[in-house]
Amino acid sequence: EITLCNITSSDWRRVAYINMTDPEAECPSGLNEVSNSTIGQSACGRSVDRGCSSVTFSVNTTYSQVCGIARGYQYGHMDAFQVVTDETIDQTYADGLSITRGSPRQHLWTLTVGRSESFNGLQSCPRDQNPFNFSNVPEFVGNNYYCETGFSSDFEGRIAWEDPLWDGQQCVSSTAQSCKRYGWFHREIAPSQEDIEVRWCADEARSNEDFYT
Repeated sequence: EITLCNITSSDWRRVAYINMTDPEAECPSGLNEVSNSTIGQSACGRSVDRGCSSVTFSVNTTYSQVCGIARGYQYGHMDAFQVVTDETIDQTYADGLSITRGSPRQHLWTLTVGRSESFNGLQSCPRDQNPFNFSNVPEFVGNNYYCETGFSSDFEGRIAWEDPLWDGQQCVSSTAQSCKRYGWFHREIAPSQEDIEVRWCADEARSNEDFYT
């Protein structure tokens, strides 16, 4: 039996696994690899300059629960949910990971990236003292998302290897949602056999903003 998301079961099946801490690991086809030789770390990111790079994982069984975790690294000026307000699930509705199932796409979870911990505006993660940011979260996402940033004072034109995303660590503000909601995500859904798609998305050029997992 395996325990994931505080649920112990013999029915869990691994569908997607990308572990770039393994020196032998390679990014899935369609993604670019970046490396930091100083710390011996690699990660995978978009291969397109604007929009989303997609990887589909075959399920080949019936499932009614989805559980997962991701580690990411921010580069530059990420904007969380502050994109064009009429973006649909098929577009770049957030800067970050979009996890969906089937066609047409049905939302499972979003892991997005804000500008910085100290920045308090539309490009930051939703937080208690900035309630208007919650209105940027699309209805099809609801509460099924995590948001964090890798920079404290403001964004920088480099990869923030020192502060991984979506782990709830190195929080400057205790009111930031990233300090409260992180780690393993879990969804219960109607039984499905649909494949799971993961998209690496950002609405601006990679030279300005990006992230890697």
